[in-house]
Amino acid sequence: MTQIGSREVPVDLRLTVAVCASNELVRRGLNSILDDLAIVGDDFYCESWEHACQLMSATPVDILIIAEAGYGGCQLPDGVQTKVLVLVDATDLRTALKDAPPWAHGFLARQDLTPTSIDEAVRRVAVGKSQIPARLASELIRRAAAPLPARAARPAKLTSRESETLALLADGLSNKQIARRLSISDHGAKRLVASLLLKLGSPNRTMAVVTAIKSGLIEPSLL
Repeated sequence: MTQIGSREVPVDLRLTVAVCASNELVRRGLNSILDDLAIVGDDFYCESWEHACQLMSATPVDILIIAEAGYGGCQLPDGVQTKVLVLVDATDLRTALKDAPPWAHGFLARQDLTPTSIDEAVRRVAVGKSQIPARLASELIRRAAAPLPARAARPAKLTSRESETLALLADGLSNKQIARRLSISDHGAKRLVASLLLKLGSPNRTMAVVTAIKSGLIEPSLL
């Protein structure tokens, strides 16, 4: 295991990683970084979303890195289990949030790109942990403080146990870690996480945290 902040992530994880970017320089830059990471078993480079979808449908891909804007309206092919890490522009988070695919599993600021940051982000997304850059979380918190539109609906109210689970989810804990922290069974933790995803209308843990921040359900001190 390797330590990422207060969290542990397997160091012997071997993954198949695909990069989707129309810009050749971006693809080559990520190629040079990924080639240095022992985490990557195989890697593929796609010039378009259509190419990426064809690849994911034909070949098991663990992680897809979307390296540019413009994919907010795209959909993952049916049956594809690939987890998606989206690179966002930290200098224009408004556009990044608007354009981010609602099924993304994690986000990483382009301005923070280093071999270490990519390694940590890919590992976290691969094992189902939430991955949100601090600057993105701060922007979401700022938005959460703004008045809601007249007819905007807040997510359903959470039970005290669900609120505890949400805080642990935001801290990146796995179901097993949540179970230990709350002194409940693994099945109980899984059930609580599933209930949160349903109430927040989110397809995965990262988007649940994003929705919770936007709605003011997570305090800044928890991030």
